[in-house]
Amino acid sequence: MERSMASGRSGIAARVLALAAALAFCTVFPASAQQITRVAVIDLTRVLAAFPQDVAAIKNFETRKADVQAAVDARTAEIKRLQSKKAVAESSDDAETAKNLDQEIAIKTADLKEYASARQNELDLLVRALSSSASFLKKLNAKMAQVAEAEGYTLVLNSKPQDQGSSIVLWNSSAVDITDKVIQSLNADR
Repeated sequence: MERSMASGRSGIAARVLALAAALAFCTVFPASAQQITRVAVIDLTRVLAAFPQDVAAIKNFETRKADVQAAVDARTAEIKRLQSKKAVAESSDDAETAKNLDQEIAIKTADLKEYASARQNELDLLVRALSSSASFLKKLNAKMAQVAEAEGYTLVLNSKPQDQGSSIVLWNSSAVDITDKVIQSLNADR
């Protein structure tokens, strides 16, 4: 009898020990720590195309900025070309040509500074006009987050970025595309 009591106690002790080990394992490796990342995709080009009036100012600014930069780059290249010609003239001891080129460089440099200053003022005014478009982009971001969270997604990727070579989405099911839902949500606020 004593042996059966001892064996019963060791069986209980073994069960308690096994239960304690299981609890310790669950505490160290909780099931909730294994959160599954759900990924959605959105075609931002389609979303922006659905609201052309809201993104027109942004496109206008980007176009104007690129035009100004191209003009500044062209004028800077011309000044560098003249500086090279001046260096050649100076190395050839052609003081008259070097002097004329120096004057032309000074005039073109002053013109470039004036042009850059005027265009910067113009771009600054365009930036101020972008405030309504910036608020649209904030609203778009908020709606995208709202739709994604409501659908249980933890990550949203642009399915068709401007640079097609940098796309990380090679394929996706239409079931994870939230583009239409975001457009509908934005339209509902209008």
